[in-house]
Amino acid sequence: MTPDPAFAGTRIAGARTGDRLTIHLRGSLDAMSVTALQTQLYDLTRVYDVLGLSMPVRQIHIDVTDVDFCDAAGLRMLVAARCVAQARDATCHLRNPQPHLRWLLWATRAAELFSVD
Repeated sequence: MTPDPAFAGTRIAGARTGDRLTIHLRGSLDAMSVTALQTQLYDLTRVYDVLGLSMPVRQIHIDVTDVDFCDAAGLRMLVAARCVAQARDATCHLRNPQPHLRWLLWATRAAELFSVD
């Protein structure tokens, strides 16, 4: 099965170290990609529960260094990730947001919801 060209430039990857889950987003966070990314984000946070690892995730770090575009749908996805973190008694950090994303977070007051590194 070949990947859908609409999502070809949008990627998500995750890795866990101790109680920290680091999620790396790449490409555009927009209405075309956000549903697939949100499903993958949920799966990444749940997989460690299913595996029954003894140490719960207490920190979710979302690396947005390689996010080149983010619209309102992408912002909603980031806020949803923060809600997932909050439901787990975990902190949610955005790492390395580019100027366009920093501006969007500031303009919408969403920056107050995250620890921005």
